[in-house]
Amino acid sequence: MALDTDRPADEAAVVEPLEATPDEHGGDRIGGVVHRLRGRLAEIHPAAWTVGLLAIVFAVVFGRLGVQQHQNFGTWAYDMGIYDQGFWLVSRGGQSFVTVRGLEFWGHHVNLIVLAFVPFYWLGAGPSFLYVAQAVVLGAGAVPTYLIARDRFRNEWMGLVFAVVFLLYAPVQWIAWANFHPEALVITPFLFAWWFAQRGRWVAFFVALVIALSTREDTAMAVFVMGGVLWWMFRRSGRSERDQWMALATAGLGVVWYLVTTRFVIPYFNQGEQPFYVGYFFGHYGDSMPGIARTMLERPDRVVSDATQPDRLRFYRDLFLPLGGMPLLAPLQLLMAVPQMLASVIGLSPYARTIRFQYTSVMVAPIMIASIQGAWTIWRFALVRRVLVPWLLVCAYVTNIAWSPSPWGANSAVWVGPNPRHDAMRTAIELVPDDVSVSSTYSMLPHLSHREQIYDWPNPWVPSYWGNDDEFRLPDPESIEFVVVDRQQVGPAQLDLLERLVGVGGEFEVLFDDDDVVVGRRFGTAD
Repeated sequence: MALDTDRPADEAAVVEPLEATPDEHGGDRIGGVVHRLRGRLAEIHPAAWTVGLLAIVFAVVFGRLGVQQHQNFGTWAYDMGIYDQGFWLVSRGGQSFVTVRGLEFWGHHVNLIVLAFVPFYWLGAGPSFLYVAQAVVLGAGAVPTYLIARDRFRNEWMGLVFAVVFLLYAPVQWIAWANFHPEALVITPFLFAWWFAQRGRWVAFFVALVIALSTREDTAMAVFVMGGVLWWMFRRSGRSERDQWMALATAGLGVVWYLVTTRFVIPYFNQGEQPFYVGYFFGHYGDSMPGIARTMLERPDRVVSDATQPDRLRFYRDLFLPLGGMPLLAPLQLLMAVPQMLASVIGLSPYARTIRFQYTSVMVAPIMIASIQGAWTIWRFALVRRVLVPWLLVCAYVTNIAWSPSPWGANSAVWVGPNPRHDAMRTAIELVPDDVSVSSTYSMLPHLSHREQIYDWPNPWVPSYWGNDDEFRLPDPESIEFVVVDRQQVGPAQLDLLERLVGVGGEFEVLFDDDDVVVGRRFGTAD
């Protein structure tokens, strides 16, 4: 009996720890996860932590500057107003005709990346968010730059050096300044795609490549060349046939995407017309892409002449000197930048051959890849090993101070600061209802672009930078309900137009007129 009476006590002693076991095991599992996580974090090299920190600093600095730029009326109808209205329209569904530009959103460019922004526009995103997102993605480009250089040199600190050079690169910082452009987002996924290709991670490679292609249709030309460059590299290094086929598939993807977007998508949404920039920028070479290519082949002397003009030589200097000239030592990798660079130097737009605007976006990643490869090519020389890092950092720092829009550089004044007139401009904008049609001057328009009808003054009264240089779908001026005009941004002819509209006997009553800022409401428009 004693044995029997002792059993419950013994069983209780056994059962109690068994009931506690799941909690203990759960605690053990959590502890194990925490331990492994700490181990993984401890394995991360200090150089990698530094790169992450610097990328965050870049995003914070330029994101904050971008928000201030917009708040201080430093953004423009072209292009912040275009993309903000376009993104807003796509997020709402239905019609996608961008009245700022006079083109369908999908007939202007094929920016599939817009779909990633739609949920944020549902939540009220606008120009400030676009600036911040652009700064974050640009700063993140330091990460694949670090990874590519680390693997190429087998040295984490060399990865950090090139990440710093990337973040100080003047063209990258100018892209962060020049309003918002979807193609600015191509740099980081293009760099990641290159890194994935070197490691044979093809699923991740094609994901990154599709993201890069989604930014704009002409990214396809760089992707096509990337495929050829990878194929040549893989063939020479003895990489597997699978890798070589993946490289050829990359080139094929670039060709297909370019043809689909430029021969089918854009014409479908553009009244059958080819992309507007073909005639706008390259009409002196031909009236179509085949015609332009034919002229370039038949008259290479014209290409050479255009590409060697003084402003083009300065452009090359501004692209390559911040990187110590290293990209020139890797001509194979530099080929990926050639299509966009060639378009910039033979085209009619002077803005395309300066580092101050977004036109360098598709070139930046190939140029960075070439700079890493070029530096590695000469790394075997003992003298180079002693001077390369100081040379790279000095070139990056000096050119950043002299040429970039960094807040500590010589061009920091390009970031618009507060102005006493801004109070009048904000008051004017607050007077405009959300659902009315508006014609507004350049710097106030991006603050009014979340509507179906917003026109860049003096449209629609006087066609100006509209559509394909025609009056297609330019509305009857009588449909405009509000005008918002900064007199300091218009010339004499436009001032006369304004006075006819808001003066005695005009079609608009003046709701606000202060500090050269005018808001007019068409007579009969409901409050």
